[in-house]
Amino acid sequence: MLVELCVGGGGRFTAIGPISLRMILFSVALVMSIPLLIKKKSFPCPFWILSIAFVLMILVGTLVGWANHNSNELIYQDVKPLCYFFVLPFFYQVIDEAMILNTIRIIKTASISMAAVFIALLVLIHSGIIPFPAFYRATMIFEELFYRGEVTFFYKGFLFFGIGAIFFYFTERSGSKKYFFFLLVTAIMLSVTRGLLLSLVLSLSVYFLVIKTYWRAAVVVVFAVTIVVWGSDFILSASRLVDAKQNNKGYHEADPTLLGDRDYSDNGRVTQAKEVWRKVSFSSAIMGHGFGAGTPSRPIHMEISYLEIFHKQGLIGLIFWGLLASMIFIQYRQAVPSPATNGFVYSSLFIFIESLTNQYINNPIGMSLLLLSLVCLYKLKMKK
Repeated sequence: MLVELCVGGGGRFTAIGPISLRMILFSVALVMSIPLLIKKKSFPCPFWILSIAFVLMILVGTLVGWANHNSNELIYQDVKPLCYFFVLPFFYQVIDEAMILNTIRIIKTASISMAAVFIALLVLIHSGIIPFPAFYRATMIFEELFYRGEVTFFYKGFLFFGIGAIFFYFTERSGSKKYFFFLLVTAIMLSVTRGLLLSLVLSLSVYFLVIKTYWRAAVVVVFAVTIVVWGSDFILSASRLVDAKQNNKGYHEADPTLLGDRDYSDNGRVTQAKEVWRKVSFSSAIMGHGFGAGTPSRPIHMEISYLEIFHKQGLIGLIFWGLLASMIFIQYRQAVPSPATNGFVYSSLFIFIESLTNQYINNPIGMSLLLLSLVCLYKLKMKK
């Protein structure tokens, strides 16, 4: 189950029609968790509170959606990925000390394997061994990849490049640690994804501030500011340069959006925020407009997780995710400090930060890691 979550992206590569391997594994986990709970009759009180809060949040969002006459199909599309939360009892029942170590090992191995395959594919494509049109035709039907012209691509599972880098940084003791970390950062840069790089940098800067290594924090913060301020200009210049060399055109004729139109992407997020703001009322600020409520530019899902949560579930939704974040932090503070606890809490921070630019906390890819972190940190706390 964890291997599929780490490398499976959105789950469509292993899907047959509407049924994916992720759905099958999730269903098996649900069925298994019921007898496990009955037999052991143990589920921590904090997890019960979180689960009840989740059910109430879903009920409110659904009822408000129905009251506002939102499409039942769109309500279903909003609720379906959130239901992955119900894997929490299964995680709690099957994860022990040995599984925590396996979890870390799987995340590190999966992230490195994915980075190696990604870089190898880029080499094969740019060497002409795999023509890009053939690669595009073979992969476009899955709707899992986002192409940066014919230069590179982004895969939803690349989130684990950042998560893997964090676990390598904190838990790897071999001399190869820095090489694995560098490989994963290189893979992030080759995917031309500012959000992943920014989230990784900010997560590590928080760690350096916590341990009071201020000079490292300062360096990392400067790097983060550079990404925010000049990242778009750098990608624009790189797009022009690459396109000019590929087509032997003059600089001013080269395509500035070859690696993705960052102005279009940023403006899209601003547009979504404005559309959400125009529809805010007192009641919607508290309960949202309900599941199934979109905006003119985004009728289904928005790029910024927190914006979508506020629009559809209001402060009730944001409070739930704040509760989950606070519970992860509380388990971390109560556990014995270790490389493993650092890995889980800072990878969770990475996901919360990344959700400021892309939708991760409210879909199975990001939610699975958050729930795993919560359970693993709780188990590590119990060893204290």
